[in-house]
Amino acid sequence: MKQGNFGRILLKNILLALGIVLVLVFVVLKCLDFYTRHGKEVTVPDVKGLSTVEAQSFLTNQGLQGVVVDSTFVKNKPSGTILETIPPVGNRVKAGRTIYLTINSHAARLLTVPEVTDISQRQALAMLKSSGFERVVVKSVSGAYENLVVGLEDGRGKKVEEGARIAGDTPLYLLVSNGIGELSEDPENDGEFGESEL
Repeated sequence: MKQGNFGRILLKNILLALGIVLVLVFVVLKCLDFYTRHGKEVTVPDVKGLSTVEAQSFLTNQGLQGVVVDSTFVKNKPSGTILETIPPVGNRVKAGRTIYLTINSHAARLLTVPEVTDISQRQALAMLKSSGFERVVVKSVSGAYENLVVGLEDGRGKKVEEGARIAGDTPLYLLVSNGIGELSEDPENDGEFGESEL
């Protein structure tokens, strides 16, 4: 075989292999576009306030799937309704995407009361808040040490034991020693659950 013929055959084979690689890359890219639904996006609809069944039906009509993954309790919202979506309402997502739903539960979540006796008022408030309790009012009581927590009561004046499981929306009074031995209300709090809540 002559040197010139060998060079032409080699060049033809290289061009043929390059052509096959380019066709394969093109086919793979088209398959990926089809598989990932490239360019086919939908907007996450606003399903907040709808029941779970209504929301899932609405999402299905939009080419999406709805799955309940969490619940929380909001007192002034109807139970069983959608509170939040992930991704949030208005985001653009691919068709067929799963939208994760948070619903309003039927009752407040039960929380464990942390150990707050014999620590400072500030530390106790931080611990209660981090545990999920939001309706906390400081109540000053007679005692020898100023700003020392001596106990915890519910809104009816009943002692709340540390480690107890109670509803997260339970009103709590944090009993704090005033250091003067007299019974008095905290001047910043009037003992009502309103603006003075934590």
